[in-house]
Amino acid sequence: MSKPNESSVKSLNHEHEHEHDHKHDHQHEATHVHNQPGAGHADDHAGHNHSALGGHVHATGTKLKWAFLATFFILAVEVVGGSLANSLALLSDAGHVLTDVAALGLAWFAAVQAQKSPTLDKTFGYHRTGILAALANSLTLIIIAFVILYEAFHRFQNPQPVESTIMYLSAGVGVIVNLAIAFGFRGGEDNLNVRSALLHVLGDAAASAGVIIGAIIMQFTHWYVIDPIISVLIALMIAWNAWKIVKETLHILMEGAPDNFEYDRLLAFVRTLPGAQDIHDLHVWSVTPERVALSCHLIVDPEGSLERSTEIIKQFKQYILKEFGISHSTIELEIDQCGCPGLLCPETLWESGKGAH
Repeated sequence: MSKPNESSVKSLNHEHEHEHDHKHDHQHEATHVHNQPGAGHADDHAGHNHSALGGHVHATGTKLKWAFLATFFILAVEVVGGSLANSLALLSDAGHVLTDVAALGLAWFAAVQAQKSPTLDKTFGYHRTGILAALANSLTLIIIAFVILYEAFHRFQNPQPVESTIMYLSAGVGVIVNLAIAFGFRGGEDNLNVRSALLHVLGDAAASAGVIIGAIIMQFTHWYVIDPIISVLIALMIAWNAWKIVKETLHILMEGAPDNFEYDRLLAFVRTLPGAQDIHDLHVWSVTPERVALSCHLIVDPEGSLERSTEIIKQFKQYILKEFGISHSTIELEIDQCGCPGLLCPETLWESGKGAH
């Protein structure tokens, strides 16, 4: 079967929107009702604000573009300054800035990609490009940190004089511009791609501040061993922050649930709903940190009405949106236990012929 082309995707989207305008007054509640006479299929993304998310992504892309250009300017200043000053600390900081340029470039590209509409072969859209960019950026930073440590080891064995004045003037430019970039990123910290880029920028501002302090001390004491010491501190700071982003991105790529999700609280709430009996085959995952999805099977009273079941789903969706920020959910109603015996579905149900439940 060939993949649908762009025109067929737009046509399907138009038909879907047209049908919902007439049948559901713009409500979009994803519900499958099994073994319930007269039950139909309705969709509801209550709490979704796709236009707001789209506007946020566009604003993020603009911020990243200007941050990219400003950081490239810092790179030029610190490469020239580090070469003239013969300072490993300043060149190390320039190496960090080089990764910032790559990081911000990738983040900018990812933000642009995230604005693309979903397709029938990528139904969640392109939001994961930001996660992949954040992972690539962080792994690059860890490699750079080891390179700095290697160079610092040689400088410890043979400390070299540096031009302190050039060091702190060049690093001062880095501090000012990086803080201006970080200020421009305010409000976008929920986006992992932006947060990864922000860590680059703040890390570089802190590193530049350390270079300035070291340059002033060396200017008055001539303790040139301070230069590689600052380099080591910069490298350790880079590696630690990068590793935290690596862990978070891998958790998302492994379809991990967000940290604030509590299964016990959800189960306790479901059992307080009149007509709801239990929940199983539960899946909660993050497409991105700000886009969390949930699917589950919900067992309801077989004697209950379709209207009552619809009300249960409405209350369920309102609860997970308020308590966990989950605005995209698919709930399948049942009156009998399916092949999944527990809260989480066993691996055997994924085997051929056993997963249709």
